[in-house]
Amino acid sequence: MDSKTHHTDPTTRQYVARNRCYEIAYDGIRNRIYYSILGFWKNTDSIPDFLSDWDKALQLVSEGFTLLIDMRTMITHPQQLNSLHEESRRKMKAIGVSKIANVMPVDKIANLQVSDLATRSHLPLHTFETCEAAEQWLNESVV
Repeated sequence: MDSKTHHTDPTTRQYVARNRCYEIAYDGIRNRIYYSILGFWKNTDSIPDFLSDWDKALQLVSEGFTLLIDMRTMITHPQQLNSLHEESRRKMKAIGVSKIANVMPVDKIANLQVSDLATRSHLPLHTFETCEAAEQWLNESVV
């Protein structure tokens, strides 16, 4: 498969976590994590396994992995949850994430919240309006 081929076949994804708040999947062919933030997270009790789920996913990747984050359905999260998002990003950076494609939330306030977190993360990321555009960018970035 050449680097210009779009790899959007979800059957190659192995789900690490799937619940009402998020999904984390790994594609070993692409060395990529797919992460979807779903709706509103009330507090940390809503996502008790969040960081341990990230630990499981990050054990599957190798250095240079890519990440596609789908936040289209995300509703603004309480500020207390920012530390969890920041910790997961620190873990990604430590493992060696090479590129992150953020598909931005439709919710305007959530969009602003994500933009602020992204700026402070100092990670190699780019924002998109669709998963298809994000996937294409990540695929073109693969050497």
